[in-house]
Amino acid sequence: MGYVESVLAPGERVVHRAAISHWNFALSYLVGVLCLIGAAAAVYLDRERGPLIAAVLTVVGVIVILVTLIRRGTTELVLTDRRIIAKRGFIARATVEMSLAKVESLHVNQGLIGRLFDYGDVTVVGTGSSLEPLRCICGPLELRRKLGEIASPPAAAERTG
Repeated sequence: MGYVESVLAPGERVVHRAAISHWNFALSYLVGVLCLIGAAAAVYLDRERGPLIAAVLTVVGVIVILVTLIRRGTTELVLTDRRIIAKRGFIARATVEMSLAKVESLHVNQGLIGRLFDYGDVTVVGTGSSLEPLRCICGPLELRRKLGEIASPPAAAERTG
């Protein structure tokens, strides 16, 4: 069970889950993969010291990739029918929650690359405070749309007669 499920109030339901884009971690993935390629090259080029260098590079590459995946996997951004919950961290945890009644606006910033790959920075502005910007969120416009649906539910059908 994730953090969000453990703090949901009775009857509260999750409306939307957002994740950090893999593009936010592209440099870490690149470093990890380059370490693994370097390990293979070390074994091929230096038969004497290559295995030791390869072992070190493999360990470094795997650690970099695992830490990146853990950082991504332990960050949660959830919109429920009552609040917005943001949680970061695995061992040290930082959480922020804001009641939907306090939300004034949701800002989405996307550059050209962000628009092409559907990620962007999201800032929730509330009465008297705001959440710090959530960087590189996948599908930020979907999050904004879902928040709009909850904040202003569809009007009741007009009655004629």
